[in-house]
Amino acid sequence: MKKIIIRFLALFVLSVGAASCEKDYGDNLGPLEDSVAEIPVTVSNATYFERVPVITTSVAAGGRFDVKFSIPTEKGKIKEITRVATGATLANLNAGAAYSLNYNTANQSVTPITGNGSNEVTFSSSLAIYSAYRTRLNSVPGYSSSVNSAGSAATVAMLGTAPNQTVDERNPTTLRYWFLLTLEDGTEIVTTEVRIRILP
Repeated sequence: MKKIIIRFLALFVLSVGAASCEKDYGDNLGPLEDSVAEIPVTVSNATYFERVPVITTSVAAGGRFDVKFSIPTEKGKIKEITRVATGATLANLNAGAAYSLNYNTANQSVTPITGNGSNEVTFSSSLAIYSAYRTRLNSVPGYSSSVNSAGSAATVAMLGTAPNQTVDERNPTTLRYWFLLTLEDGTEIVTTEVRIRILP
């Protein structure tokens, strides 16, 4: 009888101890909770969503493409796309003005892409603009194209100008874009990566 009471007390103590080990995460993210952005940004014209939004462009059609961003209407209005960069990581977006695709070499400053006073804004570009941007980056001191490449400028230039372009649809050239949006209330949002897939 004495052994049964000791076992019962030991089981009771272990049960109380196990129940008291529950961690309180408060306002912090728990280990199995979703991390939902306070102001979600959607790429409304994405052709595919493969972990990140993917937009396609065609060499045959001139290589032009648009990236259309939107936020929920109750979250405010988009004032501008403040900076645009490409590269293997987000680093070029924060690396400095000269790394921005919308950097104006004439006055040596970033020229934001203004919104239309709504919850949507569109970034329009082309393979030719991308190729010129990557060529300019190669002349920036300290820039390493091997580390920061997002599709060789020579490859993209070839796709835009060669008479017999070849595109491997099983392993296409993909350009990686990063954006910094600014809302009218001054809130800055770094969007998820957007990929541009080059098709024939």
